[in-house]
Amino acid sequence: MLGSGCWIPLHTFSRNTVNQTTSSFHAVAGYPAVFDVIEGGETLGSMSPREARILVGAANFHAFCVPGRTLELLLYRGDEDFTPRTSDDRTFDGLSRVFRHRAGRLVIASRVPAANAVVRDSEGARLIALPTRHVLITPDAVLEVPPRRWQPTDPVRRALRAVRTRWPLVYDQARDLELLRFRRALRTPAERRDYESEFAPGGPHDDARIEPAPPVREGAAKAVLIGMHWFELGGAERWALETVRISREAGLLPIVVSNVDSQHPFICRPELEGAMVIPMSEPTHVTQDPGAEPFLRSLLAEYDVRGVIVHHNQWLYDRLPWIRLSRPGVPVLDSTHIIEYRGGGYPMSSVRADRSIDVHHVISPSLGRWMVETQRVDPAKVVMAPLGGLTVDRSNVQYSPRRVEGELTVAFVGRMSRQKSPEVFVAMAAALRARGERVRFIMHGDGELDEWVDDLLAGLGHDASVVRRTSSDPVARTFEEADLLAVTSHNEGLTLTTLEAVAHGVPVISTDVGAQSDVIPREALFSTHPVRGAREAAEMVAALRADESARRNLWETEKTMVRELLDGVSATEWLSGVVAEW
Repeated sequence: MLGSGCWIPLHTFSRNTVNQTTSSFHAVAGYPAVFDVIEGGETLGSMSPREARILVGAANFHAFCVPGRTLELLLYRGDEDFTPRTSDDRTFDGLSRVFRHRAGRLVIASRVPAANAVVRDSEGARLIALPTRHVLITPDAVLEVPPRRWQPTDPVRRALRAVRTRWPLVYDQARDLELLRFRRALRTPAERRDYESEFAPGGPHDDARIEPAPPVREGAAKAVLIGMHWFELGGAERWALETVRISREAGLLPIVVSNVDSQHPFICRPELEGAMVIPMSEPTHVTQDPGAEPFLRSLLAEYDVRGVIVHHNQWLYDRLPWIRLSRPGVPVLDSTHIIEYRGGGYPMSSVRADRSIDVHHVISPSLGRWMVETQRVDPAKVVMAPLGGLTVDRSNVQYSPRRVEGELTVAFVGRMSRQKSPEVFVAMAAALRARGERVRFIMHGDGELDEWVDDLLAGLGHDASVVRRTSSDPVARTFEEADLLAVTSHNEGLTLTTLEAVAHGVPVISTDVGAQSDVIPREALFSTHPVRGAREAAEMVAALRADESARRNLWETEKTMVRELLDGVSATEWLSGVVAEW
């Protein structure tokens, strides 16, 4: 038993959940499955829903990889130092120190027809031929522990960590200087990937060959393959979950794969009901042979995949050319939000995979212009549809008057991560307190920098004057108390928190980053330079505290800008129409 939870029966899952009523999906623990449990059902039954869903996802992955075979899954437990290990190359041979504490055993039989297997003479094929798999599942108790910060071991990185802890803005300045080397790449058209040339003589895979997936079996269920980052909750993830809901309501089975290590706290979200969820762990480059792709090969043969949607999933981006060769008529679309400073991030991955993508969905006009004007993507392939409908109710938007006369409550809402730069918010707060301004602060969110932010606040003597809230607290409560939202990120797309704040009647100031200028006027944007930005933000807060009419005028301007952005077709409306045709 890995965690508390009730018995989860093994049963058949009605396809009515996804509006396909002609037959039923086989299910294990209530989740769609391509395997039967031969032994060990009591171990699965003792798990919590989250633990069981992770294990069923791991078993599905391995069942796809071994059509027609029986596998023994040895199960291991881990604590907060680990994340689930479900599909990476070491789960095939167990040659990793993470597989130390045995917790159970499951024997499964793949329901995938043996004819789907691919015969290869490779290291990956030899690993797949092994009769046993090794899967690590973390208990739900890890969700109660703050994510552990990465601890460097080499002296240079340890020194840099110490500098960042003591002088966070100085460290940020050094980081920004280091990032300048990526600027040229972001302003230059990226080279498109030529997949087939990689298998030609002299190419990186010239010892392999491309073997497309076999035809889909007759009577296969219609499905959509959806790639996600992980099963945590952020702006991008909320939109990804919305695509799962749209696909399910269109009568298609969502097959959702993620590829970034996580405890997956939201893997049992209602939006994922009825979906086949496969939370992958990486790397998989040995067992998922280039050109053969055992997992995807069986998936495409077993299900009638009618479309592919990519949300921040590099593993799936890398395999889009193979999917295109295997299913040339299947539409492929992706959705991008933010140009990462370090190499471009997912928008750059999208551009490089352009030959294998039919539609590039972007959430802001700024990102759309970058795609078309800088990266020279065919404008007919780029669709701008904002995400406002996900969390913003525009039916009754009213200004939120100041709560306390002469005082201002400023909120930070977001993950405690490097991207969100909470240290800039802390520095802004310190500057305002030093000036004697009557300002109250709320920091709402959690993440890998939680403890570090606590240390910063304590070091500045502000730990008692800044209210801390976690993701378990309703964000609406913070917006009800806030008079101003400050977005201090050093890298963003167009934040949903900005749209939410304006919808709650709260004006926003922000770093001049990403597409924030699409919804925030110039006078409310401050520098991304950490020291100058913290100073400019403090000056803006002080001015708005002293002038309620200026605060209202800022909100009125932002309300108009948000309305202009959202008055077009929303992402939900657009995608619903697309998926309905699949």
